[in-house]
Amino acid sequence: MQTSVNLQPPFSYSIYPIIVIIVILAGIGIYLLLTRRKNPVVQEEMQIKEIEPKDLNHIKHKYIKRINIIEERLMKNKITVRAAYQGLSTIIRYFVYEVTNIKVQNCTLKDIEKLKMPVLSQLIQEYYAPEFAEKSIGNIKASLEKTRKVIEKWN
Repeated sequence: MQTSVNLQPPFSYSIYPIIVIIVILAGIGIYLLLTRRKNPVVQEEMQIKEIEPKDLNHIKHKYIKRINIIEERLMKNKITVRAAYQGLSTIIRYFVYEVTNIKVQNCTLKDIEKLKMPVLSQLIQEYYAPEFAEKSIGNIKASLEKTRKVIEKWN
């Protein structure tokens, strides 16, 4: 049986808009790769600010008081061991920031190790396991004392 209706050619997209979109996306990708800073916290030049001894003693007293508050809340079972370690990590990071003007509160352990502050990196490393483990196990009393001593001896 013969018909007079011919088949239509298949529908096809124009290749030019597809090529333009690929070129634009590649350009944006290259731009982002070239302009992205690897780690802005460590790359920027860090300047340690000078603090008068009077101000340093005031700062030390303020942060030791915060450690005492965490210890008190822990003893009254108002916070968990994990929360205590998180609090200690925050306290020591903000103490170092206030004393040196280096924003370590935004840094990971690897970033802190690059800053060549061994005392701080040891403390943060000690906090990591209990702070992030499923069940926090650690000697919180020893950590409280270590943190207190680091702040007291800071010069």
